[in-house]
Amino acid sequence: MPRILAFSVALLAVGCDGEPTRPTSDSVTLTVATPNGATIVVPELYPYKLPGGVVLPPGSGLISVRVQMTAAHEVPWAQLNVYLLTGGTTTEYCGQNLPDSPTWQFLTPGWTATHTVTGFQVYRLPCDVTGVRAMLHMRNNGLLIPPTSTETIAEATTAASFQLRR
Repeated sequence: MPRILAFSVALLAVGCDGEPTRPTSDSVTLTVATPNGATIVVPELYPYKLPGGVVLPPGSGLISVRVQMTAAHEVPWAQLNVYLLTGGTTTEYCGQNLPDSPTWQFLTPGWTATHTVTGFQVYRLPCDVTGVRAMLHMRNNGLLIPPTSTETIAEATTAASFQLRR
């Protein structure tokens, strides 16, 4: 009996044609590690500069967002943008992962990656973060605003509830 079970699992993993199954759609999923209701005090170690706000460098330990990405088709170039949303909307934000915004080239169908974003530039303090929006996109022109729908490969938004303050 164990041999039949192992063989069945192997068949499911490979598919009927002997090839691994590929994802049929692009996707982004995210997990925010900052507990809901938390207040994050940004240390004086990270100065607030005008213009631009305060940079929380990667590895600062203040905010952590884990993003899992999948591309179902070829993509020549991709970047991950993560926005700290405020005001209960998906378009108003007070921070972005500018110091921790990875890029990739030559994504092939079935490409997957996981990246934990820990670096952010926060434009306004205090800020009540009401959500997090992650966007995997193919815009390569340096614009910092969220990409358009035609530039976006996949995106996800999740509710969050924490405050950033000095």
